[in-house]
Amino acid sequence: MSDTPTAKQIFRKLILPIGVGGLAGFAGAFTFLRLTGGESGLGLTPSQEIAGLVGMLYVLIALSVMLGVAMPNAGARILNVEDAEELREQKKQLTYSGAGMVSLGLALVVLALSGAGLPIAPATGAILAIALVLVATIATVVMKRFTDELQASLSRDAIVTAFYLMFFIGGGWAALAHAELLASPQPLDWLTMFACTLLVGAFWQVGRRGLLMRGPN
Repeated sequence: MSDTPTAKQIFRKLILPIGVGGLAGFAGAFTFLRLTGGESGLGLTPSQEIAGLVGMLYVLIALSVMLGVAMPNAGARILNVEDAEELREQKKQLTYSGAGMVSLGLALVVLALSGAGLPIAPATGAILAIALVLVATIATVVMKRFTDELQASLSRDAIVTAFYLMFFIGGGWAALAHAELLASPQPLDWLTMFACTLLVGAFWQVGRRGLLMRGPN
């Protein structure tokens, strides 16, 4: 009997996490744009809005994982794990990973809201962002103590994928800007691209290993 999942199994497996993730992402994006846009908004630039939205995405993903760890029976139905026991076994790893993602996401949000006439003064925003990145780095280093060989390999490959994406997307953008065909990317654009390519690299490597269909169907 073939172990290849059918379209029905794929649909049943992914409909709940995609639905929950989509609703959470929409709610986060709507809330951020509602608070910062409109006539009474902050007048953020497109770079700041995109950075803020990506930062919110990081925070929402991390909170969903940490919530799943806190409630493993419910979390096993939404997260990409075999069962609730796996969440219990990986509690420390996922908690540190979630803390790191929250810190990185908040760093982007802080930078998006930093500037003249914005809620956070530029110098304060820089200090807060650096502190948050430091927290994320420490959490990542500690998390590695609890990762197995497969997870470590997946992490390395995701970083390599992110590097190539940055090279082609960021490098291509910079080349076109140098040729005066496009506007130059802003510093915040580069930070947003780093965050986005890391997410894409992680999902790509998970899918490449066939791990998106884990757990009962």
